[in-house]
Amino acid sequence: MNHATANHSTANRYDVVVAGAGISGLVDAILMAETGRRVVVFEQHLIPGGYLQQFKRKKTKFDVGFHYMGSTAPGHPMRQFLEHLDVWRRLDVIALPADRAIEVREGDRVFGYPTTWERFREKCHTTWPHQRDVIDRVIQECDELCAEFKWFALRKGPDYQNPLDMKHAPMSFEQYMEPFVEDDWLRRVLSFMTFNLGLYAAEIPWVKHFLAFRSNFDETSRISGGGGALVDALVERGRELGVEYQFRNGIERLECDGRQVEYAEAADGTRVSADTYIAACHPKVVMEWISDDQLKPMYKDRIRNLKDSRGAVQLFLRLSEPIESIGDACVMIHDPAEASRDLPLSTLLVTQPSAVEGDGPARLEAMTYMHQAPFDAWLGTRVLKRGEGYERVKRELADRMIGIISKMAPELSSRIVDVYTATPLTDEHYTRNTRGSVFGISHELDQQGMNRPMPRMRIRNLFFTGHSITMPGICGTFINAFDTCDLIRGDSVLFDRVSV
Repeated sequence: MNHATANHSTANRYDVVVAGAGISGLVDAILMAETGRRVVVFEQHLIPGGYLQQFKRKKTKFDVGFHYMGSTAPGHPMRQFLEHLDVWRRLDVIALPADRAIEVREGDRVFGYPTTWERFREKCHTTWPHQRDVIDRVIQECDELCAEFKWFALRKGPDYQNPLDMKHAPMSFEQYMEPFVEDDWLRRVLSFMTFNLGLYAAEIPWVKHFLAFRSNFDETSRISGGGGALVDALVERGRELGVEYQFRNGIERLECDGRQVEYAEAADGTRVSADTYIAACHPKVVMEWISDDQLKPMYKDRIRNLKDSRGAVQLFLRLSEPIESIGDACVMIHDPAEASRDLPLSTLLVTQPSAVEGDGPARLEAMTYMHQAPFDAWLGTRVLKRGEGYERVKRELADRMIGIISKMAPELSSRIVDVYTATPLTDEHYTRNTRGSVFGISHELDQQGMNRPMPRMRIRNLFFTGHSITMPGICGTFINAFDTCDLIRGDSVLFDRVSV
């Protein structure tokens, strides 16, 4: 159906336009289409998935941003979301090792996080018997917090709060631990996973850390086929519901009339109008789509001036055979010497997908977070055309990452067949996140509440979702998508349908 307005030429008419086919955009499309709405998704690249897309080199497929997911047991968030979307049945979900799904290493110290929350409590009691009361307090306060958060508790009836309005929300996780967690290694084990949000314990609100930390348990799993399998299942489900996908055709302009989007214009010149527009992309990119006379520059500058999250430096290795020292767990390695260098490698997250899935070429993936400044000299340059200086920096970082991993896996160097790397500039090209910021707008302490983008902003029919909104991480992205669509749908049934 065509729809004409007084302000623009005839545009294709939909009920919902989604900008961006990352995970949040794909989930938004399903949640809106399942109500009978006509939905179109625009994506600048040929491959959907955002940070969960994959690439292939020499018949070996690598994951860009998928490592594992928690909360896949019945009644827990990821399982409930995926079942509601009719995606769970399409996935082959593999539980990670029961006693060491995620293993953290710092020098000679090693701790394996089990796949369940109760087993985590028991293991902490055994490891730190002198800190039993401290551990129980942390567990209890984490449980109480999660019970207050609507999209984590998933229980009908309670009067839930926004997580940023909860008690002590302005406190960092380091400040939270300071008065009572005395054991240094316990403090490190409790705070190691702040890395998963690209932040340190002194930067992250304790509320967000606890919500993200708790979501790693019950059960910790990987999907056979990696992030690509999840993306494919979401796209397949969307198509079943009539969602239209326009890949390699991103939104480039939003034309507004007052506080209302009138139409969106894509890269190929196509204009589409809708009742609702969902921006499943970096909010700073959206500010460029709207002219200053339609949205005040002061407001746009407030969004533009927000601090972005760190970018990622990634290492992808094709191997001659698997690395037994790493096995099928996710391993996080902190090397103090490397963390103190000019280009710090604070912590590495290392996975060996082929060991978990049991098939395909042997491969290893590693990543760390890093501020984008070291790569600013090559801003604006083209992919594969950035020159020898850029390639030299990448090689140096790859060598250092391999060196860190080799300290725990000395057999690694003799089994490397090919080395591939990526930087924040690589991610910026594929996701349009400003300077490759993995989580969009940073979730650090001073950018909470009204100081960060919200699902609904100044323009009435434009909504935001994705990593930059309430929660980061894979589970957080699903939460943001469900929360935004619950707000748009206004039917008060979406939460009830995923609750237990």
